[in-house]
Amino acid sequence: MLETGSKVGHYQILESIGAGGMGEIYRAMDTKLDRSVAIKALPGAFRGHPDRLTRFEREAKILASLNHPNIAAIYGLEEMDGAPYLVLEFVQGESLAQRLSRGPLEAREALEVGGQIAAAIEAAHERGIVHRDLKPGNVMITPGRTVKVLDFGLAKGTAIESDPIRGLSSAPTIARSATTDGLVLGTAPYMSPEQARGKEVDRRTDVWAFGCVLFECLTARQTFAGDTVSDVIAHILEREPDWDTMPPVAPPRLRDLIRRCLTKDPDGRPRDIGDLRREVSSILMDMSSSGKSTAKPTVPSLAVLYFENLARDPDSEYFCAGITEDILTDLSKIKGLRVASRNAVTRYRGAPVDIPRVAAELGVKTVLEGSVRRAGDRVRISAQLINASDGFHLWAERYDRTLADVFAVQEEIAHSIAEALRVTLSPKEAEALAHDKPSDARAYDLYLKGRERYGLYSKEGLAEALMHFKKAIEVEPGYALAWAGVADTYGQLVQWGYTNEREEAIAQGLEAARHAIRLNPRLAEAHKAHALVQRVSGDYEGAQASLEKALEINPRFVPVLINLAVGCYTGANLAEAERFIRRAVEVDPAEGFATTWFSVVLLETGRYDEAAVTAKRLLEIAPENGFYVTAHYVLRAMISFARNDLDAVAHLLREGKNKAEENNLKGVEAYLLARRGQIAEAKHLLRELASAPNMGAGTVSLLLETAAIVGDLDLASPFVSAGVVRDLIGTMARITPGLHPLVGRPPLIPRRRDVALVWPIEAPMPHPSVLSLFREIRIESGLPQTSEVRSTVS
Repeated sequence: MLETGSKVGHYQILESIGAGGMGEIYRAMDTKLDRSVAIKALPGAFRGHPDRLTRFEREAKILASLNHPNIAAIYGLEEMDGAPYLVLEFVQGESLAQRLSRGPLEAREALEVGGQIAAAIEAAHERGIVHRDLKPGNVMITPGRTVKVLDFGLAKGTAIESDPIRGLSSAPTIARSATTDGLVLGTAPYMSPEQARGKEVDRRTDVWAFGCVLFECLTARQTFAGDTVSDVIAHILEREPDWDTMPPVAPPRLRDLIRRCLTKDPDGRPRDIGDLRREVSSILMDMSSSGKSTAKPTVPSLAVLYFENLARDPDSEYFCAGITEDILTDLSKIKGLRVASRNAVTRYRGAPVDIPRVAAELGVKTVLEGSVRRAGDRVRISAQLINASDGFHLWAERYDRTLADVFAVQEEIAHSIAEALRVTLSPKEAEALAHDKPSDARAYDLYLKGRERYGLYSKEGLAEALMHFKKAIEVEPGYALAWAGVADTYGQLVQWGYTNEREEAIAQGLEAARHAIRLNPRLAEAHKAHALVQRVSGDYEGAQASLEKALEINPRFVPVLINLAVGCYTGANLAEAERFIRRAVEVDPAEGFATTWFSVVLLETGRYDEAAVTAKRLLEIAPENGFYVTAHYVLRAMISFARNDLDAVAHLLREGKNKAEENNLKGVEAYLLARRGQIAEAKHLLRELASAPNMGAGTVSLLLETAAIVGDLDLASPFVSAGVVRDLIGTMARITPGLHPLVGRPPLIPRRRDVALVWPIEAPMPHPSVLSLFREIRIESGLPQTSEVRSTVS
């Protein structure tokens, strides 16, 4: 492991950006040419392994023989302390796999990406090089839409006289998704039939993989899947892809091209990927010249900006925000309309906005803005729908009403927007626009106050929220949303350990949730609140059922998707947790809590580079929110600890001072002290933090590991019982090797858990010590819309 600030030749290491079985990747600065580079190092365990050294040098020679704009370049091969290091082009952007996790590409974009991939592989084939591991994870897309093919670590040379790497092609390796040496070369879902059988391969195996990649671009599904890894290979050998999953609008020539690539007999498969590249280019030209688009019909899109509070009364701000959010929620219920989320528009709140810029940043065509002026019982609401491209008003209206009429105004605005954008409402959607309306508008006013305070997630904020929700119920006893708010708040108070009357809070929360459901069985918020209280009470099966009911009512309800992910994590199903959290982020990319959990899942399954990128997004999403700023620093520290980069942790502690919550930073500091051997200082902080408030689950995990390192497990007891990890600790402690000293030591954590650990196939396999702590290990895909690949280890 290279330390931040260290040097390899004249390259200064800046940060670790990835790690896996084939190598460790670092971002570094070329101090001579003042440019960023990537440094690839062999994992420490293999630096003396002759086969791995040979393969590493082979990759350097392969890359040195290639010079193409769609292949990440090599700048040199360095050596330090007897270990080799590749100096590579640093490619910014995201992998094609990351892009496809958000859904399929339109046909035109798939062709543009595919054409560049084909060009890269064509250049390699012309040099007698077969990639053998072409897949979305090895393709990068830069911000300028340039494609770069990476990772020639499994590449081989063919029997060509000019082959620069001849004689180095037979070194054994491992499959990326496997864990044992000596397996078939490649990554199972992308292997050609001849590759899966372990036979000699040529350039036609890359043609097969190219077909798999194009299929996945159009469907966001792996071409071949099965119940076990062996079944995946069996499907490759025996079955056809599910052609029905390809979008009907895909050009017939593109469908035919993919079919030809996926011919099982290599003799029937195109041999020259250059021909395929020319065919891809021709299809694109036909699409342009005919004027036809394979894109799906454009869905009207809209951003609802926070209405301006013209009363200039800070006490009315919650009311103005509540009106805006309710209109946004109403519009989000319309299937034929794409609406930017509340979190996405929050950053524009309270500031003058440039409509075209906002629309471009949010990817929408129209913007709804307005104002609210409240004076006593009178309300004036003005709203205007603006076409972002030319600034013209598509619709505008002003409403002078009483407070009691505000619900009708919200419903009327939603109907007017739908009509202006030519969106037809189904009867169910029209019915869904009807609010859970109290007859007394004072109850709605109190509910909005409670919702605003609830969103702070602080002890004081939740206490005030509970007070407002209860007052709303006093005014309107049949107000289901207010009852759901009471239940939700009790659940949060218990979850965060903000109450000393845990059992009483759970009982009141359960009763409030059940009453809300009796009042309105179709209220998703009520079922979500019920699930939260059930979970903190230990009723995980009941919580799951309640969440599923809420999701049935509203499939895009992000809090439910997040809570389903947390429930899956609690049950050790990390693959399904990832699927739910990816769905939540897809629905609302600016949702801070979903982004936090996404980073957690990536971190705990060993994908440190992706986890770091996700954690950094928290500062973009919520730069003023202390909860998410703290999560940003703690998560990045945990990732640096996992990379053994203690200097980076120290830097984060300095950077986060006066930004992140103090006790959480002290928790990070305690673990840093323990890792550096400063045992007495670490113990002192453990004792100081034993009853500290506001600590997140990540910090508590670090404190538990600190207790294990300092050898005093009695110091772990207060943290094991912390409310924030009470439900999570059973999974957390078993999948984290640093917490294993706590496992099997009653009353801390029983040793064996009689459940299956379901692990994402996209992640490196867990540490071997984890396997014995679960009944079995199953492997599934963590990507939504993807057939699951399962492998069971008893």
